[in-house]
Order: sequence, then C-alpha cells, then structure tokens
Amino acid sequence: MYKEIGRLLALSKEGDTKAKIELLSRLNPLIISSIRHYYYNPHLYEDLLQEGYEIVLRSIEEYDSTKGSYFLGFVKLKLKYHYLNKHKEKHAISLNQIIGNDEMELIELIKDDEPSPLDKAIQNEELTKLKQAINSLTPRQREVVIAYYIEDMSIGEIGEKLGIAYRTVVNTKARAIDVLKKTIVK
Repeated sequence: MYKEIGRLLALSKEGDTKAKIELLSRLNPLIISSIRHYYYNPHLYEDLLQEGYEIVLRSIEEYDSTKGSYFLGFVKLKLKYHYLNKHKEKHAISLNQIIGNDEMELIELIKDDEPSPLDKAIQNEELTKLKQAINSLTPRQREVVIAYYIEDMSIGEIGEKLGIAYRTVVNTKARAIDVLKKTIVK
C-alpha cells in the first residue's frame, strides 16, 4: 500500500489528475478518521470532508521527501492540526436560529431589561400626569406626600419636621391621596 501511495504521489506531483483523484480516494478513510478524532460535528460533516480534501491536495504540493518524513505522516499531521484548530474558530450564530423541539428562536430566550418604546411612552405619560397631580396639591399636602413617599419618612417624623400633630399628618396625607387619585384618573 505504501508503495502505491508513493507512486500516486509522484504522479500527482507531475500533474496527473487521475492520480490525485485516486490518492484522495485512498486517503478518504484517513480524512474521516481525523474528523472523528479531532473535530466531530455532524452538522458540518460535508464541509469538513471537503476541507480534508483541500488539505491533502495542498500537502501533495508542499510535501518534500528529502526532509526525511513519510507522506502519510505528513498528511496525517496536517489534518490533525487543521481539525484541532477548528475549535478555535468563532462561529456566528443567528438569533433567529430555531432551538429545541418547540420551534422557539434563540432571541426569545434573551431577557431585555430595557422597557419597550411603548412602555417608555406610557411611563412618560404617567409621570407627566403624576407631576401635574402633585402640583395640584396644597403646599402642606405636597410636603407630606414628598416626605412620606420620596424621602421615606415616618408619619411621626413628618409631624416633628412640620411641627404638626400625628393625626393631622395622617389626615393631610389621606386628603392628598384622594386628590391625586381624582386628578390622575380623569
């Protein structure tokens, strides 16, 4: 077999196309074995096989018998390193790629923390309504609401800050909430 490979190699180096085809045919099991050992990906099998043929054809041109190596060993190492380097390649995948059996696209799994444009518009509209409603409160009601909800103060702390009774703060807050509800719901 080695003599036959040597003969086919010599003819291939001289440009004999039939010899190259025969050599590729004889080395097909080596290519398949290299794919299975170093980079097995059934989805890319045909592409990997074609790459293997290209490696063999380049090896025919690059092989130098004066360097003391055997052609089969030379080709085997070329194939090995080529397929091992395939692991380093970056593969782009589409966000529209179907995954799983339920026909779900990859993009559907990506969580988006940003609100949608519609949600942003609704939030802006609600914020505008809230500002208008707060502006419709009396100064004392506004102070109580801001202190309670924004500054996170307790009813007792608000009473001390404003110098009013606990019950007055509760009543002022309740009236302010009623006004806000009526203004916002309009």
